[in-house]
Amino acid sequence: MAILSMEKLTLIAHADSKQRLLKVLQQLGKVEVISCGVPDLPLACAPESLSRLEERLSCLREALEAIRPYDESKQSFLTPKPPMTREQLENLPERFAEADELIGKIQRFSADMSAFKAQRQRLRNRIALLEPYAHFDAPLESVGPSRYTQSLLGVIPAEGVTAYSEIREKYADSAYFEELGASGKTQSIFVVMMHSVCEQLVGELKSVGMTEAYIKELTGTPKDIIADAQKEIERLDAQEKELTDAAKELVAQKSLLLALEDYLLNEIAREKCFERLSETQSAFVMEGWVVAEDREKVKAAVLETAPEAYITFREPLDDESPPTAVKNPRLVEPFEAVTNMYSYPQYNSFDPNPVMAVFYFIIFGIMMGDAAYGAILSIGAYIVLRLKKPTGMFRQVTTIIMYCGISTVLWGLFFGSIFSIDGVPAVINPIKEPMKLLLVCLGVGFTHIITGLIVGAYVNIKRGKLLNALFDQVPWIMVLVGAVLLALGGTAGAVGTYLALAGLVVVFLTNGRDRKGIFRKFIGGFSGVYGATGYLSDILSYCRLFGMGLATGVIGMVFNTIGGLFFGSVVGYILGAVVLVIGHVFNIAINALGCFVHTARLQFIEFYSRFYEGGGHIFSPLIYSTRHFRLED
Repeated sequence: MAILSMEKLTLIAHADSKQRLLKVLQQLGKVEVISCGVPDLPLACAPESLSRLEERLSCLREALEAIRPYDESKQSFLTPKPPMTREQLENLPERFAEADELIGKIQRFSADMSAFKAQRQRLRNRIALLEPYAHFDAPLESVGPSRYTQSLLGVIPAEGVTAYSEIREKYADSAYFEELGASGKTQSIFVVMMHSVCEQLVGELKSVGMTEAYIKELTGTPKDIIADAQKEIERLDAQEKELTDAAKELVAQKSLLLALEDYLLNEIAREKCFERLSETQSAFVMEGWVVAEDREKVKAAVLETAPEAYITFREPLDDESPPTAVKNPRLVEPFEAVTNMYSYPQYNSFDPNPVMAVFYFIIFGIMMGDAAYGAILSIGAYIVLRLKKPTGMFRQVTTIIMYCGISTVLWGLFFGSIFSIDGVPAVINPIKEPMKLLLVCLGVGFTHIITGLIVGAYVNIKRGKLLNALFDQVPWIMVLVGAVLLALGGTAGAVGTYLALAGLVVVFLTNGRDRKGIFRKFIGGFSGVYGATGYLSDILSYCRLFGMGLATGVIGMVFNTIGGLFFGSVVGYILGAVVLVIGHVFNIAINALGCFVHTARLQFIEFYSRFYEGGGHIFSPLIYSTRHFRLED
């Protein structure tokens, strides 16, 4: 249809009805609340309840994150979100106590798990510390200072072993050295030394890289301590397993937390609207945007909730930037996703989706060009839509694939392509008649560009810029149509010559009309005529349709040939079938992605460049929305 007309809403009501009115507007889902611009009237502050809601949401999300690693439920890609009515969503506060109890259990579980992990890590660190000294058979409490001697345990790096041997020989008369074994790149040692050489000997050992073991507060032999630590880790593992089993029971109740997350997000969205209102001690002012056709519904809902309220609507002013809301037929609506990937249309501009959808449908089918592939895409997309019941852009893109699969079936039959099997009757065989396919692709490109120019002329005329249409779009339509007639030859060629020349003359005389000075106007006219080469390259860019369509068929034929090489025996037929399935699935996947991207590119670059004005912002009314559930009326 078109971009919908918007109206500016101004609402004044008693402060006591603020919460009720916002809730009613959220239920209605027809008003985008904007920051109030009333002069000398301050904006309202966020209510105290907002911070409590955000704190509750934070605790809830922490609880969900804590049990997420233990969630072993595996949902199929096609599993839809569970349904929830708006009444059920609004009644969720009744389950706050139940949710708080569940969150408390999860917090205790998380704290216990953290304590177990920390204790187990300390034990593992202790084992790692003592493993180099596992062969030391004396109690660790015996290591250290005594009346006449000082003893220590340590490790020497491999590169310091030679220097250590020299130190050992040097102090052979005043110290006892024992090697406890080598591990990796280190050598464990035990040293007993006289107090008289302690400071000097320890200094020399550290100079060659010795690291002294930290064994304070440890009693018993390293072997016994390691064994006790391992037993303690096994005990902790058993307790953790019990906790993990308990966590699975908590995971089974996560649906309540997910539902409450959706509820809190909606409550927070409404509460944040308070900061966009202006207020006095006894009243408040709200401004927002409403689709013009919804004005009476909004007015009735407001006055029913707050009969004393004053509400008025007006058309946007010239210096205002209303949001954009579009409404299209059911067949066109999914293609809005393609336009939105590029840029949202400006308010009061032209909605390109009805025209673009037709070309997207045609161009995708040409590129894919195999009837069997199209049937698979359409059936697969239909199954996803029926079973998963997606929403938003996912639903739109899936629907586009379903529609474009139908286009692919039609073009595939036109090309005689069914799994690239040779011998299927065709109107045009891309492999045997590539030039005919090329002409079809260039014809589609020519029509696409001409349509863009016609739409551009229409937009200019609608805005009262008749001269812009006559000088910027009509001459190029004349040039392009004339070039096609010229290619046909004969009488049509003669007409085409005059038509194209007339168009170029108009371009030359008018392209520099906004410039000052004869010389600048001449340069502008010359550059405009030179733009004909740009149109030629734009039309030639549609050769990508030819390339993509040919590639799909050729790749399919290659896999057919490879699979056929195995045929001849039972095992061969099985292997051949596997090759064919894998090959054609790959061909469908890679070409479907390529067709989606290249078709969108042709809309953005070749079509929208003729008329489209993006940069708008989407109409975002205050509305109930959910992440984890499918909201149903």
